Amino acid sequence: MTGEPESHTLHLLREIRAEMREGFTKVFDDLAELREQTKLIPQLAKDVSELQVAVASMRADQGRANELLEKVHETQKNHGARLNAIDGRLALIEKHTGMVYL
Repeated sequence: MTGEPESHTLHLLREIRAEMREGFTKVFDDLAELREQTKLIPQLAKDVSELQVAVASMRADQGRANELLEKVHETQKNHGARLNAIDGRLALIEKHTGMVYL
């Protein structure tokens, strides 16, 4: 009878040991996977840095394009005003010379 509780305790200890092995195996597998993923971090940091440079370059280009577009807009306004003045003068000349047909 005295061997029976000891046998039961040994059985429980074996189960606990097996569960611990499974747990450690899972933890070590997860740790290995995490180490593999952390190897990608330097490349990701490099890629993000390159993207930041590209975005900064695009912003500079966009700023320059906006400046040029503003100049084109001002030129168009000036030419429009000049054309209106020319049209007005032409209308006066046509009226004065009798070339206007109403």
